[in-house]
Amino acid sequence: MDVLHVIHQFPPETNGGSESYTLALAKLQRGAGLDAQVLTGSMEWRPEIVVDRFEHDGVPVRRIHRDDSFFDHHVKAWHPGITTRFAEILREAKPSVVHVHQWIRLTSDLVATAHALGVPVVVQLHDVYTSCPRAFRARIDDPACSRPVSAASCWDCVPRYGYEARGELEEGVELFAASLRRELALAHTVLVAVPAIADLLSRTTGLPRDRYRTMTLGYEPRFSRLHKLAAPNAGEPFRFAFWGGVGRHKGVHVLVQAMARVCASGLPCELHVLGGIETEAYEKELRALAQGLPVTFHGHFTAEQLHATRPHCGVFPSTCIETFGFVLDECFELGLPCVTSDIGALPARSGGAGLATRAGDAGSLAEAMERIARDQALYRQLVAAIPAPSPNMAEHCRQVAAVYEAARTTPAPAPCAPEVPMARRLRFLMHQRDSAMGQLLPKHGIP
Repeated sequence: MDVLHVIHQFPPETNGGSESYTLALAKLQRGAGLDAQVLTGSMEWRPEIVVDRFEHDGVPVRRIHRDDSFFDHHVKAWHPGITTRFAEILREAKPSVVHVHQWIRLTSDLVATAHALGVPVVVQLHDVYTSCPRAFRARIDDPACSRPVSAASCWDCVPRYGYEARGELEEGVELFAASLRRELALAHTVLVAVPAIADLLSRTTGLPRDRYRTMTLGYEPRFSRLHKLAAPNAGEPFRFAFWGGVGRHKGVHVLVQAMARVCASGLPCELHVLGGIETEAYEKELRALAQGLPVTFHGHFTAEQLHATRPHCGVFPSTCIETFGFVLDECFELGLPCVTSDIGALPARSGGAGLATRAGDAGSLAEAMERIARDQALYRQLVAAIPAPSPNMAEHCRQVAAVYEAARTTPAPAPCAPEVPMARRLRFLMHQRDSAMGQLLPKHGIP
């Protein structure tokens, strides 16, 4: 095998951005003559570890089901059974390179396991999981957290079962942080999509900035058979649109609140929200906020359906730290300007083609939406500043191939983070076991 892609989830079980990217890359690699395969986790557990083998869209896939519950919890990031099974797969498949995209639902020592077997590893970070036990750097009191990952910073924010003492929570955070630091330290190359995210990860993990290499993601045009969208005509309603996964962290509720303010100003406008809504409760909240407003929820959509709404501007008010945002590539391919929040990769990537607003601030968002709709000169200026497109996937595939070649032929950098001793992992497992058993047994012990 030439390359084994390792990712937390994959089609047909899920179809998110990192899964779609990995599938597209693996298909192109196979088309170029490489034996590219995928190892994925699953959201479904089994009574024992099971590896399903199948083919999806021409790509051979192994799917591992863990044998425990709550496996997305950061304190269960390491699973010794998955570590053993992963080593067996590496010995059987003999990949020249392992390309790790995510650890969730697998185990937190993927790189260390491959490294011990002499297999070079390229890590590509699609998110900020390596710097945050909650995965998204979103605290209740700070939706775009920039604190360093540590017991002191994170113990009061991390997911918990509810009975843990502070010491156990702190120990879990520190073990999580140490494990992922070691993974990044052992990789031959660690790729991120934009410099701002590399800067953030370096500050929050404590790893040197040069441990992170920037490589823009490839983008395959979605609307190549369709014409660019036109600027608004005089007298027609200005059409705003959001598309993608409709979740709270995407700030869609803030957008609907802003839309109410824009409508109250007398501006003739519409808002189209395209994408599946993450929960029934959030959908109910959004529909209540949108009652009486010119807001249409379209649900799941195709590129053709997005194009048919004929938006004049894309609005992406994420309250989380986005690490790339393919929606901007789509927006610019359509010939549209955008409005974004002021955190993460979106404002940097939009450049002069967008307006940045304070994350989570409906007033700031409404003001920008009104400006872009009312000021025709500003609208033309933003459209004229649309940046050059990202590399297409074929060019990106060639760039990734060069990274693989370097991983195969040159030594990895000296590790810049210490090994996590097995004894430390086992001590924490015992701590977890005893604190859980303490909830089941009488205070005086076993009768």
